[in-house]
Amino acid sequence: MMYTDVMTIRKWLRELDQAFEKARSVGPFVIGLDKNECHNRVQQILANLPSDLDKAERVLRETDRLVGSAQTEAQMTIAQAQEEARRIIEQARREAEQILERAHAEQQRMLSQTEVYQLAQTQAQEILNAAREKAQQIRQGADEYAYEVLTQLETALAKVMNTVQNGKVLLEDYLKQRVGTRR
Repeated sequence: MMYTDVMTIRKWLRELDQAFEKARSVGPFVIGLDKNECHNRVQQILANLPSDLDKAERVLRETDRLVGSAQTEAQMTIAQAQEEARRIIEQARREAEQILERAHAEQQRMLSQTEVYQLAQTQAQEILNAAREKAQQIRQGADEYAYEVLTQLETALAKVMNTVQNGKVLLEDYLKQRVGTRR
């Protein structure tokens, strides 16, 4: 429906409203209205509304469906990213604990050997430092992976938003084109 059609329909509705305002009424009956003019205006309004309203309603339903689908996909991607990040962090924690347990066990074993006490203490400290460094690397890797997944999610959501915006632009172009073809 063209913008001018909408303006015309609004004009007709205002004219009908003014006709009712000017007419005299006796109880629920209105006197002084041109029945044919009122009937013609109502028929013109009805003839111009349905097809464009139906098309607009279909476009709105499709837009709602696309937005709902995009939201569902985004939620699923977020849930998957969170689960993967949780799994990586848990695995890193377990590996760090195992490394620390082995380092502690090695330290205790070395301490029990009195003739190599100093050597054992030095080696145990090196193992602990290496274990801490490895644990830090694992944590950092997990953090980087989580950041990468969230960045990918952000990109995917941007694409979905771009698709929705393109759909809106196409709809606006379609509506403008319809306005242009009715002139």
